Amino acid sequence: MPTPHILVVDDEQDIRELISDILIDEGYEVSTAGTAEQANQQYIDTRLDLVLLDIWMPDADGISVLQDWQKTQPLLCPVVMMSGHGTVETAVQATRLGAFDFIEKPIALAKLLATVKKTLEQAALEPAANSQQQGINTPIAEPQGKSPVRQALRRQMRQLAEHPHHYCIVGAAGTQKNLIAGWIHQHSSLHDQPFIQYEEASQLEKLIKHNKLAGCLVLDAQYLPDASQQNRLAQYLKETSGQPLRVVLLSEIPPRALLDDELLSEPLFFALSAAVLTLPSLSQHIEDVPDMLRYYTELLPDSENLPYRHMSLAGQNCLRQYAWPGNEQELVNLIRQLLLLGNEGEITRAEVEQVLASQQVAGEQRTDGNIFDQPLRQAREQFEREYLIYHLQQADGSVGAMAEQVGMERTHLYRKLRGLGLDPKQVTRAD
Repeated sequence: MPTPHILVVDDEQDIRELISDILIDEGYEVSTAGTAEQANQQYIDTRLDLVLLDIWMPDADGISVLQDWQKTQPLLCPVVMMSGHGTVETAVQATRLGAFDFIEKPIALAKLLATVKKTLEQAALEPAANSQQQGINTPIAEPQGKSPVRQALRRQMRQLAEHPHHYCIVGAAGTQKNLIAGWIHQHSSLHDQPFIQYEEASQLEKLIKHNKLAGCLVLDAQYLPDASQQNRLAQYLKETSGQPLRVVLLSEIPPRALLDDELLSEPLFFALSAAVLTLPSLSQHIEDVPDMLRYYTELLPDSENLPYRHMSLAGQNCLRQYAWPGNEQELVNLIRQLLLLGNEGEITRAEVEQVLASQQVAGEQRTDGNIFDQPLRQAREQFEREYLIYHLQQADGSVGAMAEQVGMERTHLYRKLRGLGLDPKQVTRAD
């Protein structure tokens, strides 16, 4: 068993050296840092088993440092806070942020060694304790519907759950790719491991460097890291093929198209594209709409405490004739609106038509005047879409010229356009 490596972070050199000497005498490997900047660098670059982190430092307080580290879930190693000005409130805040324990100064030798020993033993017994914070706590239901399309989908999901290889899920927006990946994970041999989703490449790089990846790692094609980091991940998967780790790529376009557009590196493409699960749009199995309506009109009242309302046959027939551009997620949102804001009693065809008409009008509206009334993410996406459409029109559909106009690297610009469903070939200069 390798010798545990402990990082001691304290702004007072005498205290750093004293704690370091004590721990070295006990057989531990020790590094030290006197500032938050030095601590951050060691935390990223060194494989650590424990950090003793002081609350007060010249360039940043320890709570802020811990908050920054906590952005990467899970923490790369246990953290024990230290302070000569400790209070109950500070201790509570530190533990809420993920600190394992809190030691007050002056530090008693027995207390220090007992805390270090307990922390390392607990971390060895529960290596994925922090990772479980990102697990799936609620059971996910299978996709609803009796059509051959849905039956084939459920069969393929069970096959992927049985064989824990890396794979891709390809489907248009609203096909609930993330829920499908979650169901497969819950029914796989890795179900007791974390289900982790990352949008920041820097977080992924830290976990690879410290060999902390385990369970199911979900990558979204809209947030893929750059080519060098993708290659590093592909190499990591090759080197750790025996570990309990599965990577899933969610995308609106096939992985081959991502490769052709230079959004997916070749090594990662070959690592993830052996199995591709394609989710059909709702318009391709419209006969399943009645089953899905019944399921969600019963599920949402229980899960979200909404009033129960039965969907009339006329209302169901109306929705069977709808195109569903937003796929299953649009159906869920429509039912939620009917239950939350609709009338009492049975859901009528007239009420369904009214909601569909209001959605169509809302979809045709631009951001002028109402962007501030929307949730931040929706407002940002709406602004980005219109901003990019404007500059595509100015560049007459040329992504290269547009990249120079907006100051973006072309690969990232292609990724953003794909994520927003914009095809440069379909956008030309406005009249």
